[in-house]
Amino acid sequence: MTTITAKISNEKDVKVLKEILERFGIQYIIDESAEDYTFSKAQIADFERSQLEFLEGKTTAKSWDDIKKN
Repeated sequence: MTTITAKISNEKDVKVLKEILERFGIQYIIDESAEDYTFSKAQIADFERSQLEFLEGKTTAKSWDDIKKN
């Protein structure tokens, strides 16, 4: 088995490379840096508000199938 590591900065290139690997039946793992996912203060406040509403019973959780539809 051979492992190839590539750093790809363009998201469109990642999509194309995934399609190629899948067509050739090559198994792959995508390791995305957590640094790429920074949240604004407003987003964090919204997450915290949603969590509090859920814990207080004011809202319910959505199923993963419903989330994927959106």
